[in-house]
Amino acid sequence: MGKYTLAELEAMTTLSVGQADDLKVETFDTRIWLSRCSVEDGEPYNNKVSVERRMRDGKWVIVEVYQAK
Repeated sequence: MGKYTLAELEAMTTLSVGQADDLKVETFDTRIWLSRCSVEDGEPYNNKVSVERRMRDGKWVIVEVYQAK
């Protein structure tokens, strides 16, 4: 799974809403979140994407963070 652009993520349906992020992709072992917060809110950059992977014990772990452009 490659990196999504901001336009691609914004065009996707939001599957779930977290405290500060919108869930855009969910498969058996991957979830991709787009932050609704900005640098003014404390994020390292605007349009932060967090990629989570399901580990063997069933817990989700962030394995990548990037700025969607």
